[in-house]
Amino acid sequence: MKRKRNLVLIIMVVLSLVFSGCAAQEAFEEVASDMSPKEPSFEEGYAPEAPEMEQPAAEEDRGLTSGSGGNASAVDRMVIYNANLEIAVMHPEQVMQEIMDMAESAGGFVVRSNLYQTYTEAGSLPRASITIRVPAEDLDSIMDAIKAMTPDPEEDVISENISGQDVTAEYTDLQSRLRNLEAAEAALVELMEDARDPEDVLNVFDELTYYRGEIELVKGRIRYLEESADLSAISIEIIPKESLQPITVGGWEPKGTVKRAVEALINTGQEIVDILIWFGIYCLPFLIPLGIGVYFLVRFIIKRRKKKNAEKVEVVETSGESAQ
Repeated sequence: MKRKRNLVLIIMVVLSLVFSGCAAQEAFEEVASDMSPKEPSFEEGYAPEAPEMEQPAAEEDRGLTSGSGGNASAVDRMVIYNANLEIAVMHPEQVMQEIMDMAESAGGFVVRSNLYQTYTEAGSLPRASITIRVPAEDLDSIMDAIKAMTPDPEEDVISENISGQDVTAEYTDLQSRLRNLEAAEAALVELMEDARDPEDVLNVFDELTYYRGEIELVKGRIRYLEESADLSAISIEIIPKESLQPITVGGWEPKGTVKRAVEALINTGQEIVDILIWFGIYCLPFLIPLGIGVYFLVRFIIKRRKKKNAEKVEVVETSGESAQ
């Protein structure tokens, strides 16, 4: 019974250290809330020395500096760079193959590629899209090489965008959390080796399984960030240059006709608006009183006509009665 209490005490010590070292991590808060062991009595007994747990870096210092022997030195920033590019070329399928070869020769790889046909008035034209990953240090040079594949880089590079995401703080926190999890795992392994009661062995094994699963998750996220920072993604849309050319038939360019028609429409609209403005400001002050006068004059004339018609009808009826 005494040995069982000692094992419970040791487990409590390990969990309290892990909880204090990773208080900022949501997973540890869930573990601490789910496990509510009874407060053990402190009696003499064997307990392995608990490993020293690292505290996560403060928010303002996280990922910025690291101390070694009392001397602080700047930590390299971890930034994930990605790029998007849209270019116009004469032969999209050929350019796509050249980009694939360029990525592989630079030590990268092709994430996806797609070649399809678009249908225009000029006929069926090929179009391609491709995403590659290349070493981050070669991103600018490879972007320049891809733009050089166009007939005229100044005109045929339709859009270009490079974005960066700083993940230094997240990477530093993950490393700290991994060290704390591995320290907890080592302590639990030592507890499991010394445990004799089957129930204690099962309890420690359950905790050990949980921490090993968390370790794998953290390691996977760290690998993802490292690979994303080492290999930048470039997404390229490759369109046929022919699709950008205006349609010409016998020297006639529809683009010029459309431009002149739009200009004529805008000029006509401006003239109509000018007329309405003149009418509202210059004419309405005179037309409103005139309209009111015309309205009452028309009403007066209509009333007089109705009155005369009524008198004529009355005279006719009176003469008809006298004749009878």
